[in-house]
Amino acid sequence: MEPEKEKSLNEYFIQRVILAQGQVFDLVCFDEGESVDSIIEEIMAELQRKKTELQTCPLCKSELVYPVERCQLNDMEWRVMLLCPNCSCKRELVVDRETVRELLKNARVGRESLMRELDNMQKKNMADEADKFVAALNQDHILPIDF
Repeated sequence: MEPEKEKSLNEYFIQRVILAQGQVFDLVCFDEGESVDSIIEEIMAELQRKKTELQTCPLCKSELVYPVERCQLNDMEWRVMLLCPNCSCKRELVVDRETVRELLKNARVGRESLMRELDNMQKKNMADEADKFVAALNQDHILPIDF
């Protein structure tokens, strides 16, 4: 019986998987019936979890972490400095090109959202001030000496 176990442990095949982002994985499968699709789903879930972890501060758990510096190490790897705006925690990590793109995209989307909110607040404040000025004019609270 033991020789059969050794024989079955030595039998394997390699399945190369190329993801849409250009990442390449060589899966070593020991069982012919093993579902490669389920393994790929697990890999994708793990990659998504890691991306989510990158944008979460390890100290204060804020999800607003963003990249402040990046440097290309080689064709596939980048060194990225991440900063948490809540607690000023800085982390330096080595990540793949797709992760850098995702981090930069999320930072851009966040920046654009903040700028839209700032613009809306400025417009609202200006409208409030104009309404107050008109109300003061109508009630004769504005005098020539005010100018």
